[in-house]
Amino acid sequence: MPTTRRIEVPGALAHIMAHSIEQRDLFVDDSDRNDFLQRLKEGLRKTGYKCYAWTLMDNHYHLLVRTNYLPMSKLMRALNGGYAQYYNKRHKRRGYLFQNRFKSVICQDQGYASQLIKYIHLNPLRAGKVRSLEQLESYSWCGHGFLIGKPGSIGESFQDRDECLVRFGKNRLEGVNNYRSYCDDNFCFDDLKCAGKLPETNNLEIKISCKGWPAVIGDSKYVKETLEKYKKNLNRKHRVSDYPYVLKTTMKSVCNTHKIEPYALFRRGRINMVTQARASFCYLVHELELIPCSVISEYLKISIGSVSRLAKQGRKRYHKELNQIPSPNINH
Repeated sequence: MPTTRRIEVPGALAHIMAHSIEQRDLFVDDSDRNDFLQRLKEGLRKTGYKCYAWTLMDNHYHLLVRTNYLPMSKLMRALNGGYAQYYNKRHKRRGYLFQNRFKSVICQDQGYASQLIKYIHLNPLRAGKVRSLEQLESYSWCGHGFLIGKPGSIGESFQDRDECLVRFGKNRLEGVNNYRSYCDDNFCFDDLKCAGKLPETNNLEIKISCKGWPAVIGDSKYVKETLEKYKKNLNRKHRVSDYPYVLKTTMKSVCNTHKIEPYALFRRGRINMVTQARASFCYLVHELELIPCSVISEYLKISIGSVSRLAKQGRKRYHKELNQIPSPNINH
């Protein structure tokens, strides 16, 4: 049975989870935890993703990351795959370590992100690893301590503190104070299992994701728009990892037709021949090759609005002047 295509939104916040197979310990000791976090640090550096929140539990982990145009698999394949190889070698075992694919939920970057940061960081409280928010501050294996400024916290080497705190205040001090207050809201020492609990609707999305279905947390408009993009992506012609190849191949074809050097396509200005070539390029890669405007924007170093306008210009001219452009050979 084919797997469901994951929702990927360039630049979105993604809540990523992965569980061990058969509920076995994913991290036997601190050496395992440190190895995993070192791999996470290296993966974030290579992909350019930002990590806002994280926690390591006995048989699973949670991450809240800011993605970019690279697919999540660029981070997760090396992280989970590399860690599984290390784990099996160190603990003298064979076979799968993780239960199916990693799970992910796309999150709207407003109050919903704040809820997830709290939810992820208070996991150790809900699981009984610590008994109070004060103990959580010194707990090594989640990002809460670094977020509030605890010296020597592990998250210092890879967690994006300021980008996270900006959701709670105008400056670092205000952000820390408001974050502390937010974690303390509705806190009940008699029932730690409710610490940081998400609203039922958001919690349902996480459960849906764990079953392998597309999941989004946000207001109704955001959820609708994201799912519409997801449906459109189901019909995309190319894998995300192939986008650079498609862009480069199409660029060469367009530049040959317009008799300009490839570097000219990246020049700013109103040079007529270059503008026509850029319009052709945007039309071909966006409307014919189905590559998102955000990816083209990143490639040409222009705004998404400019890409959209150029694609429309290219569409109008296509039957008149661009019908002689050979279709780039994308097969590889």
